[in-house]
Amino acid sequence: MFRLWKEALTQFKTAVVEHGYTYDRFREDFINSHTFHDAADADSRNDHMVNLGRIGSLLSSRDDLVRKYCDSAMTSDDFVSCMGEYMLERPKMKSRLLNLECELSEHALSVLTDAANDIPLFKRKVTVDDMRSLFNRSLSPTAAPLVANNNRILAYFLSRLNYSSIISNKYQYVIANNRLILGSTGAGYLTQTNLSSSLVLFEASDNPVRSKIDRWVILIKQASFAL
Repeated sequence: MFRLWKEALTQFKTAVVEHGYTYDRFREDFINSHTFHDAADADSRNDHMVNLGRIGSLLSSRDDLVRKYCDSAMTSDDFVSCMGEYMLERPKMKSRLLNLECELSEHALSVLTDAANDIPLFKRKVTVDDMRSLFNRSLSPTAAPLVANNNRILAYFLSRLNYSSIISNKYQYVIANNRLILGSTGAGYLTQTNLSSSLVLFEASDNPVRSKIDRWVILIKQASFAL
């Protein structure tokens, strides 16, 4: 199991931290790529599936430990410590359900910021720090709350980021639960219902900003997955 653990942390660091892949994509790809085992006897295969199941459970429920130990030396002692925390302690960080699962690079954040201001997505001009807080940290920017310029346009933009595997498919829940963005009236924070209904209304319309958003999302995706 130590080998699988070390390989998982190494791949996480490469795929998510360095290249900006979503956590879910990394987790699913890792598990799927280690499903089969070349041992001939049933006992060895069963042991492999048990170990893979435990690592898969760790990746699914404790991304805080994955992030913590990917910067360690990844020694056997680190492995024992990590698994001890996993088996004996409760999570000390937010569940993955409460973040957008982004690790966008500075270049990707810069492109995202340009897009947000050009479209525009918010009532005020935003900075790279604003976008880092919102996407990488799933926190409200400290400078001033973000207020959607147009709920429908923002909902479509976010849906395209999700479609391109840039943000989690739980993005509506994360935005609503963390109270990240105020609706265009400024009267309250966007809810899942707000985002879902706004997206339906946008999709049913022939809004000329659609092509602009699609072009920006392509550029953001290229920046996010650039090697």
